[in-house]
Amino acid sequence: MILSIHNSKFAPLVLLGFLLPLSVVGLAGKATAQVPSGDGTLKTGSNETAAYWITQLSHEHYLRREKASQEIKELGPVVIPDLLTAMNQGDLEVIERAVAVISDFAISNEPEEDGNAWVTLQSLAENSVGRRAMAARAAMNEVATSRSEQAGDLLVEAGLFIGFGDFSVAALQSPVRLVEVGDGWNGDVKVLRWLRWMGDIQHVRVSGKAVKGSVLRNVVRMPDLTAIAIVNADAAVDSEVFSSLNGMDRIDSLDVRYVNITEQQGDIISRLPLRKSLTLMGTNIDSAAVDKIKSRLTGLLIQIRQGGFLGVSCYRDEKECRVNMVYPNTAASAAGLLFQDIIVGAGEDEISDFSTLQETINKHQAGDEIEIRFLRGGKLLKAKVKLKRLEENKIE
Repeated sequence: MILSIHNSKFAPLVLLGFLLPLSVVGLAGKATAQVPSGDGTLKTGSNETAAYWITQLSHEHYLRREKASQEIKELGPVVIPDLLTAMNQGDLEVIERAVAVISDFAISNEPEEDGNAWVTLQSLAENSVGRRAMAARAAMNEVATSRSEQAGDLLVEAGLFIGFGDFSVAALQSPVRLVEVGDGWNGDVKVLRWLRWMGDIQHVRVSGKAVKGSVLRNVVRMPDLTAIAIVNADAAVDSEVFSSLNGMDRIDSLDVRYVNITEQQGDIISRLPLRKSLTLMGTNIDSAAVDKIKSRLTGLLIQIRQGGFLGVSCYRDEKECRVNMVYPNTAASAAGLLFQDIIVGAGEDEISDFSTLQETINKHQAGDEIEIRFLRGGKLLKAKVKLKRLEENKIE
């Protein structure tokens, strides 16, 4: 007997079953699995899901293309290889939509868990040409901006300082935008991986309990980093604190203050890619290690200081030591030194210019008390000062 279906209410469904391939019926009805399995591969049936929706990226109807992009995003980063294959064979629409999907994977997942979405965009930008390379570069900019914003929020939440503050290079302070990992940091090393997304910041200060190799390993990944200060370690530090810096292409300035440096660590410092200045203040480094550093880092501005800090700067192009800045909360400010005072003596030494003042102060440790002699309005004045450590202030 032949069953007549023409008048049956099930006729459209039966006919649909005959007219459409089974895999498409599964897709339309959501019967096919659409998520990756626990081992990172697509479940049985999902390969067909991915293949089908990728073919729809170039569908003639816009809404269908939008639907395809959304369905592929839900499958997750495991579809990236299939998207790359489709880009090799597809038109501009496929290329742009595939890149957009990969970009979404990079933005919506943790950097370490994005299924190589970021690496894929980098490869496309560097190794492709034309529209594919342009789309990849644009996507990278979008991802970098998103991750930079995430990084700032997460790092501040973890207790890092990000903003403007005083930063010392060769004992001269200036306000700069910087990142500081210090005693306010909550100790979560994992969150420091976000430092690699903090672009446009050239200065980093690592201080106190954060002076350790696991921190510096992440700090050196910052893309625009050129100046590093390592300060105020309360205990001996591991050599990885300094060897981690070898991961940088170049370091314009390195300031190490109040961190005890061993001979081995001095040897590591002497081999770093330093380009402009090195300041070691209050490090108790021995003379043999200093000689080795100077012999290897020729042409570099190197200052070795015992650690005492007065807190003034003077005009460098004058043949006298006329004060042009008195830093707040320093020995100089406590002693009442003022702008335009002319320093003529410090301790047992006569002072003729700023360099001779620096040489004298460099011989003293923090806590030493010395006499400063200076002219104010032509009158010779004297003040006892107790030298302090060099400390920097946060502005915001």
